Amino acid sequence: MMTRSMSKLPLWLTFISLIALLVSSCSRPQSDPIAILESDVVTGEAPLDARFNLSFSIHPLGRDMTFELDFGDGSTPVNGIELDIILHHTYTAEGVYEPSLLLVDNAGNSATDSLIITVDSLGPAIGLEIGSAAPDFEGSLTTGGTMRLSDYRGSVVILDFWGSWCTPCRNSMPELDRLVTKYESQGLVAVVVSTDVSELDTISFLMANGLTQFVSVWEPGGKLNPIDLLYGDVSPYPTTYLIDRQGVIRYISIGYPSTITEARLENLL
Repeated sequence: MMTRSMSKLPLWLTFISLIALLVSSCSRPQSDPIAILESDVVTGEAPLDARFNLSFSIHPLGRDMTFELDFGDGSTPVNGIELDIILHHTYTAEGVYEPSLLLVDNAGNSATDSLIITVDSLGPAIGLEIGSAAPDFEGSLTTGGTMRLSDYRGSVVILDFWGSWCTPCRNSMPELDRLVTKYESQGLVAVVVSTDVSELDTISFLMANGLTQFVSVWEPGGKLNPIDLLYGDVSPYPTTYLIDRQGVIRYISIGYPSTITEARLENLL
């Protein structure tokens, strides 16, 4: 609401004062907690043991926080103050559950996050959203032969849509290579789907940069190749899916730099 003293100012000066107030309010630091709930599994047959990781949750101002984790199945929620922990819970009956995390800081500010846990013999529906089963596909390897995404069930998969024509994609490759080098022995696989018009462009870039650890896939069609279209006509590039050992999409990173961190990987490995 405009104050009485402000109403006496010239119109142009009043406008400037309002803009200054808006800028000041927008520049204030984030004061609410940031709740992030992760689980090592989100689908499977009953009984399903899930490990909930609360350690990604933070407070921008470093304030103390309390948490309440509701498992979504009618059981007693867990409360505490230590976020750097793993909490186990077993879902004994088939169903779709929505566990939720509530954080409250010592100033009374709060934040929530939730997951979808599917307990049955079929698992989640195929889709492109987090919590969906990643669409399976067959692709031609640039090293010869073919592959299917489902061949890597049981591994944690980074599925990256890229092209050697794309500067952000080229810039992202060294970091992807570093992650594969570090975590390959723990079950990490990187499947990189090229959108180059020419397969030779893909092969030349990978070889010139010593990027030999990837499962490199190329299909005719450039950005309209069948795998790209299966994943919703991907844009922008790079777009990267993090897929767990059960074939479920757990995280999506769009653009460069990638937001798939070591912490996110280690939660699934």
